[in-house]
Amino acid sequence: MKKSILYVLLVFLAVGATNTYLDAQTTPKKKKKKTEKKVNQDSLNAARIADSMAAAAAAAPPPPPAEEENPFADLVSDDTGFRADFSLDTTKPVDGYYKQTNLKGAKPFAFPKENKNSIKFYKRIWREIDLTDSSNKIFATPGETLISLIMDAIKYKKLIAYKDEGFKKQLSYAQVIKAFSDSSLVPILDSITGDVMGYRTVFNDFNPDSVTKFELKEDIFFDKTRGRVITQVIGLSPVIKLKSSQGDYIGDLHPFWLYYPQCRNLFAAREVIDPQRDIYNESYDDMFVQRRFVSRIVKESNPADLRIKDKYPSDFERQKKESERIEREINNYKKNLWKY
Repeated sequence: MKKSILYVLLVFLAVGATNTYLDAQTTPKKKKKKTEKKVNQDSLNAARIADSMAAAAAAAPPPPPAEEENPFADLVSDDTGFRADFSLDTTKPVDGYYKQTNLKGAKPFAFPKENKNSIKFYKRIWREIDLTDSSNKIFATPGETLISLIMDAIKYKKLIAYKDEGFKKQLSYAQVIKAFSDSSLVPILDSITGDVMGYRTVFNDFNPDSVTKFELKEDIFFDKTRGRVITQVIGLSPVIKLKSSQGDYIGDLHPFWLYYPQCRNLFAAREVIDPQRDIYNESYDDMFVQRRFVSRIVKESNPADLRIKDKYPSDFERQKKESERIEREINNYKKNLWKY
């Protein structure tokens, strides 16, 4: 009986071991199938994703071209310095170490007072500055003409205009304009019949271009105290051409005269520029005092008070030679002054 029970137990143990072996053999095969199925599904999904990305890339616009590398990118400082607490520097820029951009408020240097007892040689002359000469164009620069400056000064009572070159009778601005302006006769008509009742004089507006010359009255003398020949401008006058009613040239007209010492404050404060002659930061007063112009002598002091053209009318060549003779006489006196 005991042997039968032991036999049965051994059979059951053998059967359990067999089932365990079979389970061990069959279970990995099932997991392998599931793993293979999962791998195939992942590959299919990855392929679908790759196809979608390729289609999107094909439909998208091409990327912009790459910017060129800035070789100075590393040289740009960061903006942390702009956060510093400092105020804006408002110092006025100056082009160069020193540059006087205008002469507003400038004053002319004073002429030395002459002692009449120290004057040995004396001559008074009149010179003509022709503004049509290219060397004198600085006095007739469009928009900055000398005559416009003078007329504005007379208008605002900064200069006094005189009727004669002796500076005795003053003229008002209206009188100056009247002397300058061209006049014409306009008929006065009857308002009912239309008949001419008379004529009235109408003055045209002043035109700065009508002034084509300036005349200077100068004193030339030798100062024994300073040991030099001095040329000093005394008077200045614009010159306009006088024409007949038919438009024929009759002669020259001096509308007014200016006493030059009274002009110096105005002229010294007005800057003139001429790049061709290397003239910068100079004033009209500098131009006259330094003789920075081309002129021709038209008269010298004489008992009859005649001008050169009065001595030799209608003979321009003779007038030119006489002017050159007077100029040469003055220059020779200067050269021979210290000749031993």
